[in-house]
Amino acid sequence: MRKYRIFTVFFLIIVTTAILFSCSREDALGLESDVLELQSPYGRWKLEGYASSESKQVTIVLGSPSAYYLTLNQDGTFTGTSSTNAIGGKFTIDTHRGVINFSTTDFYSSGKLTETNDGNLYLNRLLKVKNYRVFTNKLHFYYSDKEYLLFIKPVK
Repeated sequence: MRKYRIFTVFFLIIVTTAILFSCSREDALGLESDVLELQSPYGRWKLEGYASSESKQVTIVLGSPSAYYLTLNQDGTFTGTSSTNAIGGKFTIDTHRGVINFSTTDFYSSGKLTETNDGNLYLNRLLKVKNYRVFTNKLHFYYSDKEYLLFIKPVK
C-alpha cells in the first residue's frame, strides 16, 4: 500500500511538472507563429493594418508608400506620417510592463483638414493606445483589450 502511495505522489509530481512546462506563455496567448523577443519598441515602424487577437484577421491598410510610418525615439518623442500628413509628439512608456501612452496635448499633425478618412481612423486609434507587445519584426499597439494596430519593421 505504501508503494502505491509513493508511486501516485511521484506520478502526480511528474504530470504537474510536465503540464506547467509544456505550454509556454506565447502558446497560451495564441502566438505560436511569432517568437516573442526582448526586442525594443524604439525605431521606425510601418503600419500594416488593424487586427484582433480573437479572430487573428488583419485588415490591411492601403496608402501611398510613404504613408503610415511611425518612429519612436528613446527621448520620448515620436514622428511619422499618417495618410497624407506629417505627425509627431510625445509619449510615455514603461518597457517592463508594456505600457505606452501618447500625449494628446503634445500631438501635432501638419494638416488635419487634408487627412483622409483612413488617416483619421489611424490617428484616433493611435491616440487610444495604452499597451504594446513586440515580436520578431512586429509591434502590436493595443487600443482596446483585443484590437491593435499591427506595425512591421520596414524593409530597408
